[in-house]
Amino acid sequence: MSRSIEVNLNTNSSLATVFNLQSLDVSDSTASVFELVNLTILTSIICFLGIPLNFLNIVVFLKQGMTSTVNISLLALSITDLINILLIEWVCISSYTFWSNSQDIDILPREISYLTGGFPHGCMSRIAAWITCYMTAERCLCIALPFKIKTLITPRLTVIVLIIIYIFSIVPLVPEYLFFKLDWKYSSQLNRLIIGLVPNLDQLHLEGVSFLSYSVMTVTSFLTVICLTLILILQLKKMSLWRSTAQGSLKPSKSLTQKDQMAIRTVLVVACVLIITFTPSFIFCGVCFIVPGFALTGSLSNSYIIFISFAFLFDATNASINTVLYCTLNRSYRETFKTLFGISSAPTA
Repeated sequence: MSRSIEVNLNTNSSLATVFNLQSLDVSDSTASVFELVNLTILTSIICFLGIPLNFLNIVVFLKQGMTSTVNISLLALSITDLINILLIEWVCISSYTFWSNSQDIDILPREISYLTGGFPHGCMSRIAAWITCYMTAERCLCIALPFKIKTLITPRLTVIVLIIIYIFSIVPLVPEYLFFKLDWKYSSQLNRLIIGLVPNLDQLHLEGVSFLSYSVMTVTSFLTVICLTLILILQLKKMSLWRSTAQGSLKPSKSLTQKDQMAIRTVLVVACVLIITFTPSFIFCGVCFIVPGFALTGSLSNSYIIFISFAFLFDATNASINTVLYCTLNRSYRETFKTLFGISSAPTA
């Protein structure tokens, strides 16, 4: 969700001048209100709650063991969400107006947070999306080939796939950190030199490479999750219809264990939540390419800040809400949770 300050600085600046886009931007006060409400307050609260919840998820899945491919994927997703929330919280803290108005610090917290928090946050969001893609594809195969899935998708294969997802998601960050650096720059607001985000003129050929890669991976993962989720829903409807017509005389090749059904239901809901919360980031990528000047230091910087505040809010929600979903949908998770905290199950009649 984070991007380079300009995909093409010279081109965007000239286009912004031609169309006078700065006159279309919202006021500084409006942007400050959205940033205060969305980032400083709402997103900070969600992240504050999400950090211990994801710690809890990690403990529960480790307690359950790594013999299940679903557990391995959910553990990786929880670790990714935890890192993501910590990065978002850092961006929220740096957005406090106290920092930007302070004369006692020699840094621009917002710009530094986008380099140290915003860019890696986008990476973690991509990883979470691709892990969800993998889990959804695995559940589709579970329905299509219920008795072959354990030989096709093994815990070892799942670990390898997750490592590949991490590598391919982290690599696009390298050009971004080669192109941008922290250095002294003049601040017109403070009327003095201050440390902020500065382009590395020796690496101009890398300008926009990371954002292009990030956007392609974001759009691809988003569309892939949608397609796989639709396939999974259609498969479940088809199986439900087949069961109702079979009137209980299930063929062994078509049956699913209760554990598999529970895993499918959990993955399906997680995928649907990701689709909803990932939509602002998907739109964000499109707007960055279509609208010139839509950047942190562009002619539409205030609109950029408002849009990205909503994207951070939705991303934080997605990374924090999974514990509620697991407790609601996954009986195995609930049982492990109760065991960890010494909660006895209510006796059944």
